[in-house]
Amino acid sequence: MKRISAIFILILLAACKTNNTVDYAILQGKIENKGEYKKLTLTNNDRDFKYEIDIAEDGSFQDTLNIDSGVYTLSLDRRKYISVALFDGDQLTVTSDAENFADSLKFEGQGGNENILLQSINGKIKDFDQNRKNDYTLEEGAYKSLILNQKSKLMSLLNASEVINPLFKDQQTRYINYWFVHNLQYYQNSHRYFTEDPDFVVSKNFLDEAKAIDFQIEEDYKGSKYYNNLVNIEHREIADSLVKDGFKSVRQARLEVATQFQSDYIRNDLLYQTIMGTLVFANEFSADYNTYLELTTNETQKAKVQEKYNQVKALEKGNPSPAFTEYENHSGGKTSLEDFRGKYVYIDVWATWCGPCKAEIPYLIEVEKKYHDNNNIAFVSISVDKEKDYDKWKTMVKEKGLGGVQLIADNVFNSDFIKAYQIMGIPQFILIDPEGNIVNRNAPRPSSSELLDVFEELKL
Repeated sequence: MKRISAIFILILLAACKTNNTVDYAILQGKIENKGEYKKLTLTNNDRDFKYEIDIAEDGSFQDTLNIDSGVYTLSLDRRKYISVALFDGDQLTVTSDAENFADSLKFEGQGGNENILLQSINGKIKDFDQNRKNDYTLEEGAYKSLILNQKSKLMSLLNASEVINPLFKDQQTRYINYWFVHNLQYYQNSHRYFTEDPDFVVSKNFLDEAKAIDFQIEEDYKGSKYYNNLVNIEHREIADSLVKDGFKSVRQARLEVATQFQSDYIRNDLLYQTIMGTLVFANEFSADYNTYLELTTNETQKAKVQEKYNQVKALEKGNPSPAFTEYENHSGGKTSLEDFRGKYVYIDVWATWCGPCKAEIPYLIEVEKKYHDNNNIAFVSISVDKEKDYDKWKTMVKEKGLGGVQLIADNVFNSDFIKAYQIMGIPQFILIDPEGNIVNRNAPRPSSSELLDVFEELKL
């Protein structure tokens, strides 16, 4: 009887242990010199995930996190952030100084060893990648040997630590491999650019390691930016191959290819990225929007897409263009869009601080000169420089001999015209017809040969 009771107790204890499995992590610590900071934010590659942790007046914080195990970004603001690994059962203590957030980090407690190691691995990767543009000029064999050697050093760093969570070790092994393959994927185009050899093509077996990647791992898609990029590259390449075989459009191909990914999360995110890019840049997008609504199963993303669609549907080709009124003209006086009625208007939205904008200037000058005597088109540049850069704008227009009509927006990116066109980044080029209707809200850049093709089609 005693033997039966003892066995029963052991079974009961085992059951209790199973039922009490920890499915959360505790994150606590203190931020010295916190100043005005009131929250820490946890995010990852999941566009729908954002978790805020309150910081007390004395800089301390503590939260119990019922979230998926993995690597997250812990941030005070856009410039102060770190990667942090959190696994079920961790009780991680993080201390740092807000004035020197990343470099003053200390980790203690369960999960501390993993995070100390994570910072070391990420630091090595940062060091390796800082000189990458020089590496891209290497011959492909030498380049691949270099990347393999760097991967070996990262794996040695990972394997040197024995007192770490095996789940973390397995995860980081995958992540280091994604970093390695990611560097291989970017070699061909980067080598072409830095060696000025546009016809360069890597050898047949150069990307063999990419063939072994499993593109269905949701955890890695959320946690590793390199894996996330690799999945997106795979998505684009399959879609591009369909287009080459005669598929109706690039955007429809990408929507179709997204459905081939087995992970619901990855599939929906690829659909979401495709349609949001379409709504931001395309001139005709209703058909793609309707296809997206049929394919997605993520209601949160669907609601965001519907909101965006309602914002931009007035920007489809053929609709009346938003207008600007009484913008200051560099040559003097005020100028409005209505002043160009009866002409095509090619608008460059730019700023003096924008590198890509300035890179387009020589090409824009050449195009403007080519059509300088053509009364059927006007070239208008609208600066979104802040008030503090006003004199810089005045000087740059003069020194660079910018042609066309040079204007400055009345309220930077908050100007009605800029907001109406949903402009989030510059340069952006807009083409409007003589009746004031939109031809292309994301027209080809002056550096693209496509721009002159467009002008020829319009018989300019």
